[in-house]
Amino acid sequence: MTEVEEKSYELVVAPEPIIKIANEIIINLTKKYSIAEIMKLTKENSSKNVYVVVSKEDPEKVNLIVDHTEKFCYCCDDPLFIPVPKKFAVLEPDVAYFERTLKANIFLALMEASESELHR
Repeated sequence: MTEVEEKSYELVVAPEPIIKIANEIIINLTKKYSIAEIMKLTKENSSKNVYVVVSKEDPEKVNLIVDHTEKFCYCCDDPLFIPVPKKFAVLEPDVAYFERTLKANIFLALMEASESELHR
């Protein structure tokens, strides 16, 4: 178990399968994009929605998309369209809070939370 997984298990109360998939998504996302890169992309596109797009069946294939045409929306089915929170990337830049709210949105989407429960 990696250090990231250990920390996630300590902080999140969710069914084991959700924790496992969420951790895989987070690990694969941060392998592909650093938190700084995600924050920069979010800030550069502050007037648009940025989504983490991933299939629950294949969490290794995770991507970020910028919704230039406003045709995408939050989806907690498969594939997941998880909004990247803007507050701590654009309004009040803070890497630690940005990372926490991004991870929270991933967990919330997997737990099929309503859109109003997500961090924006």
